[in-house]
Amino acid sequence: MLEEINSELKDYFISWQDLLASRDDANFFAALKPVALGWKVADKAEYDRIYSMLHDKCTTIVETWMNGRWIAKMHLKDTMLEGGITIIKLMQRRPDSTDLIGLDHVDFYTEHTDNGESVISHEPNMTWTHESNDVLEDYNWLSIWFDDTEAKIKNGTVLHNIIRELEITNQKILN
Repeated sequence: MLEEINSELKDYFISWQDLLASRDDANFFAALKPVALGWKVADKAEYDRIYSMLHDKCTTIVETWMNGRWIAKMHLKDTMLEGGITIIKLMQRRPDSTDLIGLDHVDFYTEHTDNGESVISHEPNMTWTHESNDVLEDYNWLSIWFDDTEAKIKNGTVLHNIIRELEITNQKILN
């Protein structure tokens, strides 16, 4: 499974480098650090199959029920994928979705989200959106769309947000 993921990541990073070659603010884009990937599967059976294949290769796994589907955030223990990535977000497709399966996106970390929207909005020929999470009110990111895939520009990793989501759940239980 990891070989298939790495193969798709190699192709992703070739397209990503092609996109970056024509950017006006090369320094902003060069500083983005890939930290996680989203791997989308068609249904629960495929989710369970891949989850089972990856389970023993991980140090930490946290599952979340969100938007009618399961998402597992899996930190690899002894494997570094293309781009230095060690976090896989295994995601079922949303109900009634026809999204492609396989590599869905890569999360990129930046300390400079404060000027990210300004930089990206001034880039020529770039399709992007500002997005947010239903669970964490202040969790926002920028999504860049290219070659039928996506790059999510974030100011933290998915692990940071898991901690925050667990704190919210803990407060709900205690209250």
